[in-house]
Amino acid sequence: MTLDKLLDTTHSANTYHPLLKSIETTSSYELVLALSLHADPNLPWCSLENANLVKSIMSNFDYQPYIPQLIRHFKSSSKRIQRTALNKHISLGEENLGVISQAWFLVDYAYTQEICILAMLLVVDVLTTYSVPGKIQGFKLLSHLPELHHPLLPQVRSAASKCLVHVPPITPIAHSLPLLEEAYHWVYKLNQTTPDYIQTIATILSTINTPARPFLLQQLSKYTRRVSTDVFISTSKIFYALNNILVSLDITPEEVALALTIQNDIINLNHKFVLTYAYDFIGAWSILSRRHPGKFADQLKRNISSLQKLANNNDIDTLCTYIAI
Repeated sequence: MTLDKLLDTTHSANTYHPLLKSIETTSSYELVLALSLHADPNLPWCSLENANLVKSIMSNFDYQPYIPQLIRHFKSSSKRIQRTALNKHISLGEENLGVISQAWFLVDYAYTQEICILAMLLVVDVLTTYSVPGKIQGFKLLSHLPELHHPLLPQVRSAASKCLVHVPPITPIAHSLPLLEEAYHWVYKLNQTTPDYIQTIATILSTINTPARPFLLQQLSKYTRRVSTDVFISTSKIFYALNNILVSLDITPEEVALALTIQNDIINLNHKFVLTYAYDFIGAWSILSRRHPGKFADQLKRNISSLQKLANNNDIDTLCTYIAI
């Protein structure tokens, strides 16, 4: 009866805690199946305490004879793998978070390259078809893997990149930020080429005027530093977005600091091409300084100094005197 109750994952973690504590470790496949649904501490019906109980129970009996049957169950009832000469894809049908816990469990107790591949294929499907909470769990499963199967990395990157559009109003900010934090972390990690990073920067710029702006500015700073001088491919759009942010009426001090820092980082790449935007910088900085007298003086002085050093031009020096610092 206890095992039957553990198979029903519609309750809170508190419901399952006494059930897990009361389990007698008489080895059986049914026990392994039930425990596999409570191994991932991140899922709604799970907890770290319950996951630790699962570990304790698993350490008290020989579960290896039941692992092959659990893997077969994982394959047959939770997913369908379509194989062609060129790709592999998992289709899960309706959303099922339980399969994520089973994948987590198999990573812990039966890890092989096959399990790695199955888990990554599962992640690809979760990231492309599940709800926002499900996608977050998919990323957590990805982080749980001790290694990644390299041939599947392009599929995972593509699926992760699709999560970057979940900004308000498409997704409420309370759900958007946790997903974006996971997605941007993994996209950064999985990007392989400069065009990959430039593509991600374009996505940031297309979504930056949303309530997620502080976080997206942090990401823009991270990504522009990563591409270094290759950022000049996108400077027009980057500077346009940053200058608009600096002169907006609803900007926060954090956003000002981030926008000015990104501008300064790019100016300090010491490429004369940046001077194309010198007058735009000065105009935005002048408006910012007069709208918020003295508030951002140190940051503005830093940017002005960098621009003057790059320009080495009397006209630029004169125009900078109109910035109220």
